[in-house]
Amino acid sequence: MQTSQEARVWQITECLTNSTDIMPIGKSKISDMDFESFENTIDKNIETDKASDKFDQQLQAYKDAETTLNTAKSSLDTATASLTVAKDSMDDVIDKADAVTKAIDSFIAKVKDIKFKAKVDDADIEKLTDARKKLIDDESKLLEDHRKANKEILIRHFYDMSNMMSRNEGVWLSNGWVKTLLWIFLPCFLYTVISIVYFVASYIDK
Repeated sequence: MQTSQEARVWQITECLTNSTDIMPIGKSKISDMDFESFENTIDKNIETDKASDKFDQQLQAYKDAETTLNTAKSSLDTATASLTVAKDSMDDVIDKADAVTKAIDSFIAKVKDIKFKAKVDDADIEKLTDARKKLIDDESKLLEDHRKANKEILIRHFYDMSNMMSRNEGVWLSNGWVKTLLWIFLPCFLYTVISIVYFVASYIDK
């Protein structure tokens, strides 16, 4: 692009050439030319060129902005479409989950309504009665055997104690004798302990 000074010189030259060509032959005089008018015209043309250049720059900037805006709009449209697809997929999943939940609830309700009926005939009842009686008899026999075993143990223990006493291998005291001996020996024991403590204390004081 030419500078403003170069453009001005070029336009002056162009205007002089055009003016020389337009003037009639024999009347072309440099002194008759209106240089001020040429200069004003050239300045106006230069300003017009500058304004045109600014306009072109602004127009290009607008075009670039429009391109950027279109690109952003396209990206936004793509993102919106993706979100729409994702939302539709999520809605389908939710609908399927609701359908499965409803099916499970329906199945549970049907299961609750099912009633089982059992029919027992007389032969089965008789078998159950016999089994119950046999169980009672077995338990009774077991308790009786246990009672007999305990009785035999007690009898054996009684004979063992009798044999020991008959051989003078032990001493047997009744409750009355135990209490009587306790009242006799307990004061003696206490008196002995107190006496020992008194004598020890007296010896230590000396």
